Amino acid sequence: MKQRHVPLRTCVVCRETSAKRTLLRIVREPGDDGVVRFDADGKANGRGAYVCASDDCIDKAIKQKRFERSLSVKAVSETLAADLKAAAANAHSAGVNA
Repeated sequence: MKQRHVPLRTCVVCRETSAKRTLLRIVREPGDDGVVRFDADGKANGRGAYVCASDDCIDKAIKQKRFERSLSVKAVSETLAADLKAAAANAHSAGVNA
């Protein structure tokens, strides 16, 4: 039986390569406004950056402005860190129950 291709992505903080489904995607929407938001389903249009679902990587990404650098924007929203931490908590709780 042929194995299915698993897309790999790299975390912008720790540079570890992992399956796309295990990382959190942040997207800069196309257009002049360049809105940056968390992409829960991983299919939104625009430039994407990925971060591990750990509080350490999320905190470092915000503190070191990794999203701004990866997505070529001046700033990200204040609520992005809270959205990512909530998604990481959901991912961890789903992993424990699965």
